[in-house]
This record gives sequence, structure tokens and C-alpha cells, in this order.
Amino acid sequence: MIDPVILMVCIASATIIALASALPKWREPVRFRASLEAFALLPSFAVKPLSFVFPALETAGAIGLLFAETRMPAAILLIALFTLFGAALAFNVLRGHTDIDCGCSGFIAAARTSDRTPKSIGWWHVARAAMLAALAAAALVPATGRALMGFDYLSAGACTLFAVAAWFTLDVLLVNLPKLDSLRNS
Repeated sequence: MIDPVILMVCIASATIIALASALPKWREPVRFRASLEAFALLPSFAVKPLSFVFPALETAGAIGLLFAETRMPAAILLIALFTLFGAALAFNVLRGHTDIDCGCSGFIAAARTSDRTPKSIGWWHVARAAMLAALAAAALVPATGRALMGFDYLSAGACTLFAVAAWFTLDVLLVNLPKLDSLRNS
């Protein structure tokens, strides 16, 4: 069993992060489709439909986490999506195909202004996908029956803000890793 405040933080953080990750996929489907093609794991006929299905499932899973009636299937859906995505990243890293855009950079995707910006995936990206799956899995753990007080809601809100800010900081660091490597090698 898990404290209800921790459960609220996990659910809110997973929802915000998944929606922030799905938004650029909706906003720039061509870029996401190019990322899926770069993974070189799917037959060409499956890339276009999956480029629309993936963000739809990610959005549905994120919204489903917010409601007790849909929380379990939504969490399982997000766990499956993030695990599948992590496996695809790991497969590409293992085969040395690391000079691709992961297609997962959340709100940072809008900051990439140039196609010449170096792109790279690595084990940090795989770990990030695993952390997202674990965050979604926390929604499956039942909460204790402890009564909530006003301070609990304040704590949950502050912790959620901190967790999301930390996540987006990780996003910025992962986006800038290839830039730092190219500067180091020049």
C-alpha cells in the first residue's frame, strides 16, 4: 500500500509528463513520423498509422489516470507504451544506431529549431522510459485508508511541481547532450 499523497503525486506527474510528451506528437506529426522511421523497426506501411495511434493512446492513458474507474487500464496502457518505447530505444542503442531523434522530448521539441541540430539516443533515454513506466505503475498500487488533510493537498501540489520540473530538467539535459558532445569533439 502507498500513502495517498504519494499516489496523487505519481498520478499527477505521470499525467502531466505524458500529456506534455504527446503534445508535440500531435502538433508535429511529420517530425514524429520521421522519428519512428529512423528507428528502423517497423515496416514502412505501419509507420504512418502508428504515428497517429501512439499519441492517441498516450493521451488517452494520461487522461484515464485521472479517474478511479479508468486508472488501472490507463496505467497498464502507459506502462506498455513506455516499456515498448524503451525497448525500441534499447534495441537501437545496442545495434549502434544512436544518431536518431528519439521523438520523445516533450515540450523541448518546440525548441529544436534546426534539422542540423545533432540528435542522439543513449542509455539515459532508455532509463528515462523505464522511469516513466515505473511512475505509471505506481498508479496501480492501492492507497492506504488514511484521511487526507488540507496540508496533504498542498504537499501533493508542491511535490508534483517539483517532480515535473525535475523531469523537464532531465529533458533539457538529454536534448543538450549531443550538442555538448559535438562541442567537445570540435
